[in-house]
Amino acid sequence: MARALTECPGDFFMIGIIHRDARNLESLAKWLKKLRPDVITVEISRYSLDFRRSAGQMYRERLDDICASLAPEGPGHASSHFKDLYSFIDMPAEFIIADEYCRRNKIDIYPVDMDFFSFLKLRKIDELIDRQNMQKSMTEDPERSAPVERVLADLYFHKGVTAFSYSEEMAMRDKFMCHKISILRKRHKNGRFLHIAGWQHLRDPLSLYGPFQPVKIFPYD
Repeated sequence: MARALTECPGDFFMIGIIHRDARNLESLAKWLKKLRPDVITVEISRYSLDFRRSAGQMYRERLDDICASLAPEGPGHASSHFKDLYSFIDMPAEFIIADEYCRRNKIDIYPVDMDFFSFLKLRKIDELIDRQNMQKSMTEDPERSAPVERVLADLYFHKGVTAFSYSEEMAMRDKFMCHKISILRKRHKNGRFLHIAGWQHLRDPLSLYGPFQPVKIFPYD
């Protein structure tokens, strides 16, 4: 499979990841080595990157302080809810490894998602990283922290069961990303493209990625 993929110059590949999955660093490193792309696009917005670069450390330190103060009352840093908050403010692993690959190989990487939805989500960060709200979360049902995305992805890719919806937001974002990718494809003629996105985007019920004739990859099989 790796030989066939690396001998197809100019093709378009999509890797569908489970966001915040611990396997991403290893699995993406493996696939980057196999595909050897010339250009990488990532489902992340410029606004999201700039926010994390400018304010991520400040919010991480605030979260550290709150976790330390709540430690006598509960699991602190070990809480699944708190781990999700750290993941929310840290740079996504998929972008870090893709960016490092691009730097080593002197190729281009582009964030192609919409700024608008990132703004809507990140403006809630002060409410999320609040001692009182985090204290309340410690009493929530631990079952809520189950790896739901992994279960849904396994159902879809291994059993053909679609237990998730394709929202209007996803459609808007996919249209936006495809528009940006089409522009980049014209700029990087004959380049091998790799688009890294959440696994649900591989479904593509509107066939927005169809013109690129993508090879779709779920990297955990």
